[in-house]
Amino acid sequence: MINFLSTWIGQIVISVIIVTIFEMILPNGNLKKYIKAILGIYIIYCIITPFVNKDKLFDLDKFNLEKYTTNNLTQSNINQESMDKRLEKLYIEELERNIDAKIKEYGYEIYKCKIDANLNSNKENPGIHNINLTVKKVDKNIEVDKVEISNTKSNQKEENKDEIIEEIKQQIAEYLEISKDIVNIKLK
Repeated sequence: MINFLSTWIGQIVISVIIVTIFEMILPNGNLKKYIKAILGIYIIYCIITPFVNKDKLFDLDKFNLEKYTTNNLTQSNINQESMDKRLEKLYIEELERNIDAKIKEYGYEIYKCKIDANLNSNKENPGIHNINLTVKKVDKNIEVDKVEISNTKSNQKEENKDEIIEEIKQQIAEYLEISKDIVNIKLK
């Protein structure tokens, strides 16, 4: 096949060179346009000749189709498995970025994130199983509160933090369309 292509391209190049030489030699006159038309037909003939003799072009007895099909199937299975693993990793990384964006809305940032998920629908129990987050408060501006010796104020802050944590859990669960129970958030 490669031999055929190299011969065919060689014939086309030679015919173009011949036509170019004839055009340079031709004197200007009335016959020049007719001669150019004949030379154009000659180039077209050189291009389509191999396809007219297509019995010589495609000899199907020389092709071994099994050689091309069996190797490609095993190679595609290997490539598909590695692509599935890479896609799963990319999906989990994207989940982490989206969760991080949701948490930043509340003034926290992710310190540690672990997502337990089986994204292959062919395997047993696919889906997101557990999300464990450790978050910490982002201190942009350090404010000093008045120190009061009272137990009620610290209890209010703890209750407020618990409410925020529950709200973050709810937002993540709604965003990912999962149960709120599988989202675990700890404060650092």
